[in-house]
Amino acid sequence: MLSLCYGAIGKAQSTINRSLELKVGQSLPSLPVFPVLNYEKSEIALGSIKDKVLILDFFDTYCVNCIAAMPNLQQLQEEMEDKLQIVLVTWQDRETIEKFFASHPYVREHSIKLVTIYSDTLLRSYFPHQGIPHTAWLLNNKVQAVTFSDFVQRQNIEELYFKGKINLPLKSDFGTEDTLLGGSVPESGLITSLRITGYQDGAVWQGIKMEWDSLRNVGKVYFHNADIFGAYVAAWSKIKKPTFVLKAQRVVWKAKEHDRYRYLGKGGKNEWLLSNGISYHRTYSRKTELSELAEIMIGDLSNALGLRVYWSEKEIPCLVLKRLPKAKKELSSDEGELEGTSVLAFMIDYKDSFPPVVDEVNSDVRMKIEDFSTLENLNKQLKKYGMILEEELRKVEVLVFEDLE
Repeated sequence: MLSLCYGAIGKAQSTINRSLELKVGQSLPSLPVFPVLNYEKSEIALGSIKDKVLILDFFDTYCVNCIAAMPNLQQLQEEMEDKLQIVLVTWQDRETIEKFFASHPYVREHSIKLVTIYSDTLLRSYFPHQGIPHTAWLLNNKVQAVTFSDFVQRQNIEELYFKGKINLPLKSDFGTEDTLLGGSVPESGLITSLRITGYQDGAVWQGIKMEWDSLRNVGKVYFHNADIFGAYVAAWSKIKKPTFVLKAQRVVWKAKEHDRYRYLGKGGKNEWLLSNGISYHRTYSRKTELSELAEIMIGDLSNALGLRVYWSEKEIPCLVLKRLPKAKKELSSDEGELEGTSVLAFMIDYKDSFPPVVDEVNSDVRMKIEDFSTLENLNKQLKKYGMILEEELRKVEVLVFEDLE
């Protein structure tokens, strides 16, 4: 999925009047000074920064991806100080942000001291968004780009600084399906239509969407800017309710070019999606359940991409959750936040440090498990509940990606 956080700030954006939104090419209006931290003064006048690339990076302290990007921003600021001014912008108050810089372990470890505007309401009216990080690029008081944070790279900063302009993919959280794919659904006469494209500028991946117009008896199902692997997984989840984390061990690649089907963590994902992302749009005239539309979607994608994607079984190394030989058949506990062994299995899989977990206990016992660092530590905690994790081979469900011949 894309590197976006939707949460408290996303909800706050719903009240923004988008009539104030600045487009690429427009100039900043006259701005007041803003209160800041990590700056030579207690206030900053953004309009006075005319001889440098000015990057406004919107964030909040709940956004993991925002925080993960900060060391890169800090390094660029230090190395390009004569050409660049990065300013973080948040709606959160001074006390919250001071505590964040003083106590967050990752921020302290990487010595993050970026200039930060706090308690903002005005700038996010000029640059409205629903997902963060959200990045506005300015030079000489003019908006040059609005992007994902992935594109904040040395070569892009230098290009804008030396050439005075830059062309980067637009991040817009408010693009509609009609504007992205060239017009509204016909009033009448439609049977079906299909469009599969690459990356759509101005769109973000927000899962598979379905809409039905009961007045015209016309529907549409669509998604934007997904990696191919993610598109298939999302479609299958509408047909077959997921009961486990789809770890790498549960995916079988029989497709030659699988490196372009799934993001492998090299470089920024949004930049990778420019070349490898896909978008999908189908309209239809018979009201249909999402599960049936998902099956149609899988067929459409497979025909277009020359793939066959299906569920199978394979014997692989697993962590098997078992009862201890002398444990009671029915476990009993009222403590802890983990409600049942299925939740425990999910949590261990989600940590991504172990082989897939197979739950052979299937209990709803409540557990308190705090240390997921090693198998030994997990088993010490599980012992009190009469359970143990053991490494064994098991036949499990796997998702197969195979080239069509």
